[in-house]
Amino acid sequence: MEVVLRDFESEIIDRFKTFSVIEGGGKARPRKGIWIRGHLLDIYEDYLYSMFMHWRNFVAEAWKRGARIEPGNYGAFKTYTWLLKEYGLIIPTRKERGKSPKFLRQYYTYNPNLLDDPRWDNPYGEYPSWKEWRKKGFPK
Repeated sequence: MEVVLRDFESEIIDRFKTFSVIEGGGKARPRKGIWIRGHLLDIYEDYLYSMFMHWRNFVAEAWKRGARIEPGNYGAFKTYTWLLKEYGLIIPTRKERGKSPKFLRQYYTYNPNLLDDPRWDNPYGEYPSWKEWRKKGFPK
């Protein structure tokens, strides 16, 4: 059975199937932010674990179609979305009870004012690492 991809997912696969100096692409290029933006534009809001499962399904289909996208793990996905939240690219919307009554699911949506922000492409590019601070003499 063939999986039907959404339009933005097909564009990601086509864009990143091979490396291009002009377009980017290749294995090392981050795609999660582009995918998260498209996903949230498509369904408006979602919670992190649901987004991660959709992301993994997309990556599995992308591999079948020749795009070598690395899925990463849930921890890496949470860090990536944390950076998007820190930059204001995604914003919290509502909370609801999850499977466990102890925990609340936080839903997120996109920030309509920052849809064209270049940080969707690579939020790590602007985030200062602790190594840079350490070079300046600050402890870890």
